[in-house]
Amino acid sequence: MAATYCLQFTDLAAWWRWVNPIPRRHGERPDGEVLLDAAARAQLAGWCRIPAGHLMRALPSWTAGPEVPADRNRGAGAQGWARWRVGALEWGPVVFACRLCAAQRGAGHDRVWVYRPPWRRLCARHSRWLLKAGEGHPLEFVDVSTMVGELGRAQQRWGRVEAAAQAAGVVPGEVFALARAVVCGWWEQEEFWAWEVVWVSRLDGVVAATRRWCSGVAGWGDAQWRLLVRDAVVFPEVVAVAAALVDKGLVEQAGKQVEGLLRDRAGVEPFAAMLGERLGRPWLASVETVGTPGPLARWVTVTTREQRRPDGALPLRGFKGKWSVRGPHRPVEVGAGLLLLAPSSPADDSGQDGGATGGCLSRQSVARQPSAGPGWALRQRDAELFAQGVERARCQVERFGHLALAHTENGVVDGFDLGRWLARRRAEALSLTAEQAAQLAQLDPWWNPPWPVGWQRFWYRARRYVGEHGPVHGADNLDGLAQGLQTWLRRQILLYEKLHPGQRELLAELGLTAGEVERFRAWPARRRHPGEALSVAQAYAVRFGHLAVTGATVIDGFSLDAWLSSARRRQRTAGRLTRLGTRLSALDAWWNPPWALSWQRMWWAAHHHVHGLPEGARWWPDAPGAEGALAWLRQQHAHSPLLLPGQQQLIADLMRIGGRGPVWQPRISDQAWQTLAELLPSRPAGDRRYRSERQILEAIIHIACTSHSWPHIPKELGSFATCRIRFQRWHADGTLARICHTVLPESDTHWQQQLADYIGRPAVDR
Repeated sequence: MAATYCLQFTDLAAWWRWVNPIPRRHGERPDGEVLLDAAARAQLAGWCRIPAGHLMRALPSWTAGPEVPADRNRGAGAQGWARWRVGALEWGPVVFACRLCAAQRGAGHDRVWVYRPPWRRLCARHSRWLLKAGEGHPLEFVDVSTMVGELGRAQQRWGRVEAAAQAAGVVPGEVFALARAVVCGWWEQEEFWAWEVVWVSRLDGVVAATRRWCSGVAGWGDAQWRLLVRDAVVFPEVVAVAAALVDKGLVEQAGKQVEGLLRDRAGVEPFAAMLGERLGRPWLASVETVGTPGPLARWVTVTTREQRRPDGALPLRGFKGKWSVRGPHRPVEVGAGLLLLAPSSPADDSGQDGGATGGCLSRQSVARQPSAGPGWALRQRDAELFAQGVERARCQVERFGHLALAHTENGVVDGFDLGRWLARRRAEALSLTAEQAAQLAQLDPWWNPPWPVGWQRFWYRARRYVGEHGPVHGADNLDGLAQGLQTWLRRQILLYEKLHPGQRELLAELGLTAGEVERFRAWPARRRHPGEALSVAQAYAVRFGHLAVTGATVIDGFSLDAWLSSARRRQRTAGRLTRLGTRLSALDAWWNPPWALSWQRMWWAAHHHVHGLPEGARWWPDAPGAEGALAWLRQQHAHSPLLLPGQQQLIADLMRIGGRGPVWQPRISDQAWQTLAELLPSRPAGDRRYRSERQILEAIIHIACTSHSWPHIPKELGSFATCRIRFQRWHADGTLARICHTVLPESDTHWQQQLADYIGRPAVDR
C-alpha cells in the first residue's frame, strides 16, 4: 500500500497499534502476514477503495485479526490493532508464483508469492514446478517441460485421491505427507536406483532444462540439483502411492495375506508387490524388504492391527496413528539439505558430486560416502542403458536411414521406446560425453538438429521422394507432388527467409534453392498459402477499413475477392465459425454478412462518412460521396421494415448519430439564389404554380449530387414527378447549362460541378 501511494511504510504503520512490534533487523519474509482487527480492516478497505467483501475473498487472513482485550484498547478510540504473524504457520507453505501468469493478471514482473499446498505446485501453461520460498536458494521454479504431461495428469488424479481420503475420514494432507515420505525413502535407497529407469530420464531432463534458465548456482553439484528437483520428479509416484493407501480393496487384500505375529515387516512384502504392479515396478517388493523398515512398513503394520481389532474400536490418531510420519522417516527438505551440503570438502573442490548416492540425498549420505563413489550403481546402469539404446538406434538407421523418430507411440521399435529414448538424449545433449555424442552423430549427423525434429522427419520424406522422382522445381508451381509434401514445401517457401541456414542447405539438396524459391513466387497463377492470403486481407482492411470486397480486386497478383468468396462458402458450408473465419472476423466483423456485399459496402461508406475515416485508412476507388452515402442511409431507414434484423440494427446505429440521424440540408445559398432566380424562365400564361422554384431546383441538385433515382428524393422537397418534369424542361431549353456556367459564391461551386457532370451524362445513365 505504501509503495502504491509513494509513501513510507512507517506512514501507514503508525495508524495502528501493534500487539507485537516488528523487529526491523529481521528484514522481509515472503510468508509474513499482518493480521488486523475490525477497526484496522475498515481503515485498510478505505485506503484501497475496495469493498471489504472483496478483500475477504482475496486474503485468507482477512478475518483472522487479533482479539485485543478491552483494557488494552481503553482510550484508543477507533485506532486499529495489528499483529505480525508468520503466514506459513496458518495458511500452509508459501511458494513462488509463476511470474508469467502473474504478469498476465496485471501483477507486473516483480516476484510474487502464493500459498500453495505441495500437490498444487505445477504451472501447466508454462511448464514450471513452483519452489517453496525461504529455502536458501535464488531459484523460483524448476523447468518440467520434459514431463509436464505426466505431472498434469498426476495433479488431476489427486482430486480423486483427495475425495477418497475425505470419504474415509482422513485428512488429505496427512495422506500426501505419508506417500511423499514413502517415495522419498525409495529415492534415498541405493538398491532402488539399481533397478529404476523412469526417474533417471526424468531427473536428467528436468535438471538439463532448468540449467538452461540460469548459468548455475555457484558451488552447486549434482547432489544439490537432485535435491532441488526431487519433488517434481517423484510427484506422479507420490500420487499413485497415495491412491493405493486410500484404496480399501487393496488394503483389505494385503491384510488378509498377513499371518502370525505382526513384526516390523509383517505384511509389507505382499502390499509392496501389489503396489509395484500398479507403479510398473515389479521389483519393488525386494527393495522394500531391504534395510531398515520404512514408513510403508509401519503403515502396513498399523493398518493390519486395526483390521484385527474388534468392530467399533476407534482407529488410533495423532502420533500413534497410521498416517503420522515419524522423524527418521521424514524426507530431507531442500533448505535443510542445502545447509548440510554447504560445507566444502575435497570432493567438492575437485568438481565431483559430494552429496547423494545414486541420485539421492540422505542425512547419512552427506556425512559418509560409499567406497564405490557417489552414484556408482546409477552411472553403471546409465552406461548399460545407453549402450542398449545405441544398438537399437543402429538398427533403426540400417532400416530407415535416420533417427528423426516421433516422440509418440510410433517411436516404439520392437518393444523399445526409441523415440522417447532419443528425446531424452536430446534434452541432455550438453551432459553427454564426447564419446556418446560421437556415437550418435556417426549414426545420423542430424540426430539432434537445432530445429524441430518434426521438420527433419518431413525432410527425410521429401528426400526419399526426390531420390525416386528427381529434384523439385519452383517454375512448375510444385504440381504433381503428394498433397502433404506439397503443403510442407509451400510453407518452407513462405518462411524461407526465417529458416535456419542449415535448413536452407538441406532444402537445396532437394533442389529448392533460393533461385527456385524466387521462380515459384513469380508464378502468376500460383496457389497462395493461407497465411500469405490473410496478410493481404489484413493490409486491405487497414487500408480501407473493411473487407466488403466486390468486383475484381487483385493485389500484387493475388485475387482477394475470389479468396474471400471461397472463405465465405467454406464457412457457410461448415455452419460454424471456422478458424480462418475467426481471424477474418477480427479484421471485419461483417466480412461474411447474410445479405448482399454491395449493401454492406454502402453501409461502410455511410459509416465512414458519419464517424470519419479510421486513422491511416482512405477511401476506396469507387466509394460514394458523402451526399450519396447519407441519401442511401435515409432511403434504408425509410424502408427499414423490409430489411433483415441485422441490417435494421446497423441502420439504426447510424441514424442515432446526432440524436435524430442525418437529415436533408439545402445546398443553394441565399446569395446564389439571387443570381439564379434571374436565370430561370418566366412562367407561361395560365400556369398556376404552387411549388417554389427554389425547392424544385434543390431537388434537381440533390439528384445530381447523390445519383439516386427520382422517387427517392427527400420528403421535404415534395413530389418527385413535378421535379422530374421540370428537370426535363430546363435541361431541354438550356436553363441548367446556364446555371452551371454562371459565376456563384465559392460555397456553391461543389453542387454546381456535380450538376454539370450529371447533365453531361447520357440519358440512360441518369
